[in-house]
Amino acid sequence: MRSNTSELTFGAMIVAIFSVMLLLNRQSGQLFEEFIFFVLPLPMTVFSLKYGWKDSLPVLACMAFASFFMGTLYTMFFAISEALVGMVQGTCLRKKVNVNKIQFLVIALSVFTSVFGSIVLASLFGINLGAELASMQEAFVDAFTKVGQDAAMIRETFSLRSILRLYILSMILYGVMQGFVIFRLSLVILKRLRFHVPALQPLGLYYPPVWTGYLGLFLVFLYMTSYSRPFGSEQVQDIVQTIGLCGYFFLLIFGWIATAFLIRRLLPGSKILSSILSFLGMLMLPVVGIVLGFGYISTGLHDWLLGKTSV
Repeated sequence: MRSNTSELTFGAMIVAIFSVMLLLNRQSGQLFEEFIFFVLPLPMTVFSLKYGWKDSLPVLACMAFASFFMGTLYTMFFAISEALVGMVQGTCLRKKVNVNKIQFLVIALSVFTSVFGSIVLASLFGINLGAELASMQEAFVDAFTKVGQDAAMIRETFSLRSILRLYILSMILYGVMQGFVIFRLSLVILKRLRFHVPALQPLGLYYPPVWTGYLGLFLVFLYMTSYSRPFGSEQVQDIVQTIGLCGYFFLLIFGWIATAFLIRRLLPGSKILSSILSFLGMLMLPVVGIVLGFGYISTGLHDWLLGKTSV
């Protein structure tokens, strides 16, 4: 009985903290909304870490009910999504899942939430995506015409379809950044609250599934093929190029990591220099980065860079 009472009290406190954050967001006119989304997963992370996912479901339902009265549909969707991310994160920490796997899972959930909420459900939230894209196009035209570029050529280069792909890509990158910050911030705060959480492992100890390298390479191939042999449907073309960009950046990120480890192996004791040089190399030679990224994920390059195998 005492255990159940303690759990109910703790759950009520967690819901109250969650609701107060939403109330502050509403009273401030959504001024700090983007910042609050970074800390909203924390209350549910704490509860699910302490009691598990089954006991967290009623708390999640109460959070969803509270968010209904604390803002717009946009705020409600993202509040529930962030609470769900917190529940997944806390449950994985409770089950002692590999810390890097948890981090990539949180990033993947944040990317899905960002893209789905900002694009698929845009009209439901009262966002006119077409008008937003047209406004971005005009901003590009104004910026380039001021430096002497032809307006018609700029409109053709930055067509609405191209801007849509860039917009989707920006939402993906935002989701990656958000998931990264949420996880790192959560671990720091949980340690301050005296929870036993694992220390962050070096990124080099994370082994992506081998099949993801082949999938990324296939998506890059589709992306390049779509330019030489466009698909008949514009919708299919947009979807293929958007997914292809995801595969492109996926391999490029791991290519950057592989390049950094390669430079560290050739020049020991130069972590800052290796990070800078690998980033510059990724910008100047992206094809090399993609090849290294594929090799890092799907071949023995990962182990060789960490000194676990010999060539």
